[in-house]
Amino acid sequence: MTQKLLMSVIAAVMTFSVQATKIQILHTNDIHSQLDHTDHLEEQGGYARLKTLIDSEKNKAQRDGIFNLTMDAGDFLEGNIYYLADKGRKVFELHDMMGFDVVTIGNHDYLMGTDDLDAILGDVKPSFAFLGANLFTADRFQNIHEQLRPYTEFEYDGVKIGVLGLTTNDILYKWRINEGGINNEYDTCKQYAKELRERGNHVIIALTHMGLSKDKKLAEKCPEVDVIVGGHSHHTLEEVLYVENKLDKRVPIVQTGFHGRFLGRLNLNYDNITGEVTVDKYKLLPVIADEDPEILAKIEETNEDLYAEYGEKWLDEVVGRSELDSPLEGGNKDIWGHFINDSMREQTGSDFSIHVEPMSGLNYPTHASITRRDLYNGNPRTFEFDKKFGYNVYTARIHGGLVKTLFRIVMKAGLPLYVSGITFDIKKFTEKGYVITNLRFKGEKINPFKTYSVSLNEGIVRGGYSISKLVKLILKDGANSGVSMWEAMENKLSRIKLLDETYLDDYGRKGNIDHVDRGYIPGIRLE
Repeated sequence: MTQKLLMSVIAAVMTFSVQATKIQILHTNDIHSQLDHTDHLEEQGGYARLKTLIDSEKNKAQRDGIFNLTMDAGDFLEGNIYYLADKGRKVFELHDMMGFDVVTIGNHDYLMGTDDLDAILGDVKPSFAFLGANLFTADRFQNIHEQLRPYTEFEYDGVKIGVLGLTTNDILYKWRINEGGINNEYDTCKQYAKELRERGNHVIIALTHMGLSKDKKLAEKCPEVDVIVGGHSHHTLEEVLYVENKLDKRVPIVQTGFHGRFLGRLNLNYDNITGEVTVDKYKLLPVIADEDPEILAKIEETNEDLYAEYGEKWLDEVVGRSELDSPLEGGNKDIWGHFINDSMREQTGSDFSIHVEPMSGLNYPTHASITRRDLYNGNPRTFEFDKKFGYNVYTARIHGGLVKTLFRIVMKAGLPLYVSGITFDIKKFTEKGYVITNLRFKGEKINPFKTYSVSLNEGIVRGGYSISKLVKLILKDGANSGVSMWEAMENKLSRIKLLDETYLDDYGRKGNIDHVDRGYIPGIRLE
């Protein structure tokens, strides 16, 4: 390389460094109180490793003269029994120890109800900016009003950065905001993005808990947004996803998956002359690192709180055995959902039972003894904190002619549906969804004029009653059985002793399991 060419290259680099401001965003989403490790990977994930990795990446950025922001896109609370420690406060405190600059509220961060959330915020008072621009509550929730903001702002080297927080207004969840609600995400974004721009912000980042499909629409409908850091749908985006809006601006969208498996590192360049925001590079970093001792001590404190509430011996007592393979090993992930569904039906003696996959998740025990803690973590759902054993099993009565209508309502959001006690045929798939026919109970076609008993989890019934009058009409005499799903699962396990990959076979392990009619409808709306 000639000296003249070398000088030209150096000059170009120096011009770019003056012209561009470098911004690094470290981000997570949907950790769901997975304090120890991520699903089925004991050496990856967990708050202690995540803290070490965040600190390391922050230090590298500081050393290289890069401005860093650390963000979480919500759902850091409900999703593991740790969430129940000190009624949500312990996990909230741990989240505050991670070094996040800004966090958006997710639906699983308010499912305890507005009263409990207000109480938590009165006790914890997080140091990070807690965002939820489209969530509103009554004036009496003073702590929520004081701490939940629509946006926050940062400034580095003359560049102002506005971060706007948006959470999903999905009807399945927002009924838990008593004396309040959640406004339309797109209208709210337009309102506050405009305000942020008028306040002189050069870069506007939407930190969202809306899901990938809504993030794509947001990029189109809210053109002021420069970058979207998302969550909610648990998508693991290994590369930046771009959406071009009506201003011909390519808006980058990122998301890290779920349960703290990865830390996202997004490096941006802000052009100080043109005002353009571009992605320099992006990477998902596996959360594999040494464990931070301070975080480990806090997790142990959280465990002690659980033991004080439930009893260490009771919580960690072995109640069965799993020889299931994890999804990472090619195991049948649907077995766990059917096991839960069968447990509810058998506990109540109902004709059939229905359940949806996202209300349990895939954090089930594999190739190990099953403890009561494992059972809860395989179905980690609780509304009010005073109901410390989680969702109860509910029962109702329904006319046979309305069974498909019930399926359709439950699957309104495209959730996969498990059915125990009824079989059916999936005839075809159309643009509107799956067509199911030939519903049968004990081998005979469902009688449209006969009344059948059905068992469901508390979330489906209470949520359904709150969002649709039709559900109340369909589910006659809906009643709380008084038995938790946790207990129903333990009772089922005490009968079968072992849960393995043959569970869905007609006769299981050499006839040890009674034949059960079952069905599964993928996560697409019914026609």
